[in-house]
Amino acid sequence: MSHANARLTVRGRMLIVERRRDGWKQAHIAAAMGVSRKTVRHWLHWLHRFATEAETGLADRSSRPRHSPTRTSAETEARVMAQRWTTRPVGQLARLQCGSSAAR
Repeated sequence: MSHANARLTVRGRMLIVERRRDGWKQAHIAAAMGVSRKTVRHWLHWLHRFATEAETGLADRSSRPRHSPTRTSAETEARVMAQRWTTRPVGQLARLQCGSSAAR
């Protein structure tokens, strides 16, 4: 999610799309918006998203992967979590049993 003062909110991306469609050069768009030419170069990506999804396509999206093919199996994860709770470092055990100041 963009913060309120971000240069490229949905409205800023829309401006890039509009200006590019109006024939503005990449450098001129970048200068007018106070961003780099590299940032404006993504206009092709935003134009495509705008063409297929309208203004919704210009919104921020999650960077979370859709799938994780090498994700640790549920069984291994459960064993690791069980080990974490049964074999704790001495300092952690002391904090749990005596309070945090006694373990220092």
